[in-house]
Amino acid sequence: MKEKKNISPPEANKHQEQEILIFSAELGTPPQIDLHANDAHEACGAVDRFLNDQFMAGERVGKIIHGRGTGKLREAVHHLLQDHPLVEYYRDAQALHAVGGVTYVVLSRKA
Repeated sequence: MKEKKNISPPEANKHQEQEILIFSAELGTPPQIDLHANDAHEACGAVDRFLNDQFMAGERVGKIIHGRGTGKLREAVHHLLQDHPLVEYYRDAQALHAVGGVTYVVLSRKA
């Protein structure tokens, strides 16, 4: 994930801002995509389009529902997010009902 253990003060502030954005999204209804009917290849294409659409709409946080299952879909999505140019930060949901089945993503700001 895009998270560092030893965080410098400016990085710590950015990390805190990203966590606040995700926490707010967990309490609200952020834009979301549900990947349950997709295989890993289809899911990655759908997530890429979702991220691009949300970025162009000016959204900062998105919710990706991949389900728990075998974990392969989650793994494929996280692999895509790791190096995606529009992704600042991502992490698994922390709510008990969503742990392992939902990933939240913070998108870069539009310039």
